[in-house]
Amino acid sequence: MRVLVYATTIALLVSSARAGEEKAVEKAEAGAEDKSTKKQEKRGLLGLGYGYSYDGGYDIGIGGHGGGLELADGGYGGGYLDTSGHEHVKTLTVVKNVAVPYPVEKPVPYPVEKHVPYPVKVPVPQPYPVEKPFPVKVLVKVPVHVPQPYPVEKKIPYPVHVPVDRPYPVKVLVPQPYPVEKHVPYPVKVPVPQPYPVEKPVPVPVKVPIHVPAPYPVEKLVPVKVPVDRPIHIPVPKPYPVHIEKPVPYPVEKPVPVAVKVPVDRPYPVPVEKPVAVPVKVPIPQPYPVEKPVPYPVEKPVPYEVKVPVDRPYPVHIEKPVPYPVEKPVPVPVKVPVAVPVHHEHGYSGDWAGGHGGYH
Repeated sequence: MRVLVYATTIALLVSSARAGEEKAVEKAEAGAEDKSTKKQEKRGLLGLGYGYSYDGGYDIGIGGHGGGLELADGGYGGGYLDTSGHEHVKTLTVVKNVAVPYPVEKPVPYPVEKHVPYPVKVPVPQPYPVEKPFPVKVLVKVPVHVPQPYPVEKKIPYPVHVPVDRPYPVKVLVPQPYPVEKHVPYPVKVPVPQPYPVEKPVPVPVKVPIHVPAPYPVEKLVPVKVPVDRPIHIPVPKPYPVHIEKPVPYPVEKPVPVAVKVPVDRPYPVPVEKPVAVPVKVPIPQPYPVEKPVPYPVEKPVPYEVKVPVDRPYPVHIEKPVPYPVEKPVPVPVKVPVAVPVHHEHGYSGDWAGGHGGYH
């Protein structure tokens, strides 16, 4: 009895295990088909059953007694059935790609302060004091009581005698008789030596010897008579008629301006600004000062002849400038020695291209 129970339980367990394996295989095949359909767009993925992945487009699964290889289309196809009656179940290795976290920049809203202008009332005193760096006269209107009627001062012109200096003749007493000095020439004897030497340049001929090579050739012009056989007749051109171009008048077209009337649809009014007289009230203070020119004496010099007595003319010494040499400094270039620092570099410079190289 117990053997039957054990046999039935074992059979149930085996059947349930086989059903579970068949479902797992079907799910794996469906997943492989889905994966192959997805890989049609992404070609070049290779997954190995050892935990490695390669971009090649192959999926290889190793395990159990069955093996398979799928190219590009995905899925796991493989396995075989034993002819001895034992069915071998394949093992499927599913490789999943692990997503690697990477930073994602996400904009975070934050408050932004925006300046909004708004009117601010500032108290201003009235009247507003204005500070100026210089004194300014400010007219302040003060009410003044004016009696009615009020006296009006009227200026009446009257003659004012102003003394004016005028030139008048002044008699100068001249002594009579008036002494007059008159220059009278008189002979003055100057001693002159006798006889008086007179230097007179006299030209004296001076013979200068000129070296002339002898004998020397002398060119002498000898007239030579050229016999003429007979007179030659030279033709003289006679006057001939010459055509002279004379200008002929011809009509010239000149443009004459002609008034052309341009048709206008209809006249329309055009506003023209005209100045309009506006009465302006000008305050006139009563009374107000009136400036009136008053004549006053002006002294004007009047020239008149004045005779100044002169004793007699006398010599006056006039200084004349005498030129004298003035030394002026002339700039002369002077060479001044200047110390120049010399740097000695120790080392090897291989300047093979230019031909200069070696040790320094």
